[in-house]
Amino acid sequence: MTSTSNQETISSAIEQARSALRQGELRDAIDIANRLLKQYRNHPGIWSLFCEINSSQGKHEEAIENAKQAVKSLPEHIPSLLQLARCFVAAGKTVDAIPVIESAAALEPEEAALNDMIGTIFSLCDENSKALFYNQKAADIEPDNAFYRANLALVQRMVGDLENAERNFDHVIDLESHNYQAYFARADLKRWTAEHNHVEQMKSLLLSGIDNWRGEVSVRYALAKEYEDIGNYSETFKYVKSAGDLQRRHTRYAVNTDVEAINQIIKSHTANALNNINTGYESPEPIFIMGLPRTGTTLVDRILSSHSDVYSAGELNNFSTMMVKIVQEDHGNRRLNMTELIDKSLQMDAALLGKTYIDSTRPKTGQTASFTDKLPLNYLYCGLIRAALPNSKIVLLNRHPMDACFAIYRTMFIGIYPFSNDLLDLGNYYLAYTKLIKHWREVLGDSLYVLNYEDLVSDIEAQVKQLLKYCNLEWDDRCLAFHNNEAPSTTASAVQVRQPIYSSSVGKWKHYEEELKPLADLFREHGLLTE
Repeated sequence: MTSTSNQETISSAIEQARSALRQGELRDAIDIANRLLKQYRNHPGIWSLFCEINSSQGKHEEAIENAKQAVKSLPEHIPSLLQLARCFVAAGKTVDAIPVIESAAALEPEEAALNDMIGTIFSLCDENSKALFYNQKAADIEPDNAFYRANLALVQRMVGDLENAERNFDHVIDLESHNYQAYFARADLKRWTAEHNHVEQMKSLLLSGIDNWRGEVSVRYALAKEYEDIGNYSETFKYVKSAGDLQRRHTRYAVNTDVEAINQIIKSHTANALNNINTGYESPEPIFIMGLPRTGTTLVDRILSSHSDVYSAGELNNFSTMMVKIVQEDHGNRRLNMTELIDKSLQMDAALLGKTYIDSTRPKTGQTASFTDKLPLNYLYCGLIRAALPNSKIVLLNRHPMDACFAIYRTMFIGIYPFSNDLLDLGNYYLAYTKLIKHWREVLGDSLYVLNYEDLVSDIEAQVKQLLKYCNLEWDDRCLAFHNNEAPSTTASAVQVRQPIYSSSVGKWKHYEEELKPLADLFREHGLLTE
């Protein structure tokens, strides 16, 4: 037993270490943790502290072992169980996380915060009915807590319960008018009308002043969305541009860096260079779905994952993460610059990369016949994917350049795709991207399947038949009823993919033809636009 005075000493030291960790003083946090461990080896709080330290460094396996020690010291301590479950999720081991979180839930916690955390972890594990139950329970315990109600609304949006999600986002905004993310989440739920919208409410909010730029960005994108719904395209563009400009002012980004990296890939990842890599790992399971965001990747993922033999693994960073890890290990764990990484990736063991990638997906995919990986940015690694996984399928989405770019420009991306905030940055990135795709088509030939978004929405049955044939999948009627797919979606297309196929997004850019003239001129100059 730990005495009261010792407990106070331990608690104070743990908080001191956590404070050091928050301030980036890692060494100080480790020193405090080591001193505590020498005196109180079986104290769960100390193991929990080590878990936090290792998690902050991305040392997932070490963090898991620390969390296990905390649970061993106090088996029915719900916060320790939740920490272990979160560690499993962070390591991609959702299968291992589920029994742990179920153990925590079985203890029947009546605290709102604990129920909210249980719901969130269940959601991360794709256990959506359980997530809804516990998030709802948290909101029921504290009905006027905006944080718990927002989390409930987000889960409802993810599973397609849009009516209740709207009701709960309204409640959140009533409770906290400064919950700016809720305005955007609500705006994105459905198509608003001239009779039913929140335009005036959000304009008043902007006029009153918003105290942080990220919140202002959210409200401006929300306004743009609702203005577009009601057909006021000039106001739509005005708010999209102002939101993008605001993000760009607060983002350190130079498009030339990305363009140079793409050019380096084209220069070094030639057919000869890729053919000289050793034979890859013979797994037929992965179906990579890629392309620029907002080009139909989520739609195709829903179509394919509606098939009885296909599991959607979502947007996985596993391939690039494993590639970087192997290349750096091959070179003494030295941090490599982009040019070095691109060039030296051609020297790695392709079979090892393929096997490591497949092994890293196992906690999520199990032993499915096929699974989809729909990370858009995998288009950077097409050559390496084909070398490492020669039996994999690669599906690349293509869309009209103006529709694709405007769809990207008008979407609020948080921390990703920085080229999306400025029209000319976007245009120059797109030019480099088209060069890269031309290169991959020349290098990979028919092993790369290019699917035009416009063709898909104009004749879905014919296109799906061809797609399934390429993926070596038998016909499944459920692929045409993809909108009935109950799997959760967390992407920007989460609402759209629950609707039957529609073509109203084709040619949408023409509503903004005058505003988009600089982009159109750039594309005409480079032969991408002839109309």
